Amino acid sequence: MTQFLDRIAEEKPFFLDGGMGSLLAAYGGSMKSGENNLHHPDVVLAAHRDYLAAGSDALTTNTFALNGIYAQQQGMTAAAAEEALRRGCQLAAEAAAGAGRRIYLLGDLGPSGQMLAPYGEGDADAMFAACLRQCSIMAAYPLDAFLIETVFDLREAELMLRAAKQAAPALPVLLSLTFASVKRGGATIMGDRAAKAAASAAEWGAAAVGGNCGDLSPAEYAVVMTSMREACRLPLLVQPNAGKPRLEGDQVYYDLSPQDFAIQMQDCRAAGASLLGGCCGTTPAHIQALRERIA
Repeated sequence: MTQFLDRIAEEKPFFLDGGMGSLLAAYGGSMKSGENNLHHPDVVLAAHRDYLAAGSDALTTNTFALNGIYAQQQGMTAAAAEEALRRGCQLAAEAAAGAGRRIYLLGDLGPSGQMLAPYGEGDADAMFAACLRQCSIMAAYPLDAFLIETVFDLREAELMLRAAKQAAPALPVLLSLTFASVKRGGATIMGDRAAKAAASAAEWGAAAVGGNCGDLSPAEYAVVMTSMREACRLPLLVQPNAGKPRLEGDQVYYDLSPQDFAIQMQDCRAAGASLLGGCCGTTPAHIQALRERIA
């Protein structure tokens, strides 16, 4: 853990991996990405290894949807979700062990999929308990940090960060929110501003803060990075989609080519981001192009 903190504190480019759910489906796996750990482990390993071949410095476990609340909404039993959670950690560790170089492991923590009151019926205590259980299981594996990502409510982000720290006090926690607008320096759909998120992350003891997914292009995420840099001195993380989502019928598409994605990511790097990767629609080719342009 200390080695990981020292590495990201350098603020030299640190390359994360890219989209996982869409990639697993493209490789022949299930659309419910967590189920692939149980039913298509070869597909999960192939995705991890392809990101390593593209130059990723870290692998993110395929565990985004495997907290108890979210998994139940996807129709998984608690037992199946926890077994998929364990297998997701094992598969990432297996891929990293065969890389022939030092690879950092990030334990992926996604949101509950529910909205807290007064906007929804999500229960804060239940969210905390679900995240605590997930983190407690994952802490048995050789993780270098937890990665909380795609959270749109700063209140849920705080619950998740507290749960992660309670479950594994020695593990660093990276916090990434998802942004919907660049107005006033960037905001989530709940109106949480990027500057407030960054300052709060520093106050809560996060090891890094940033943004991923959402409705912004990589170039627009540079606005978010600028706001965050003005608000805190934590290392900044950014994992945009491969462009803004485009809906055709019931299908979502992302149009940025690997080269155009990498070009736009230069703006994020110039704004202070040092942990660089991708989210929906990005592939190993996007990470390779990113590394070639920025390294």
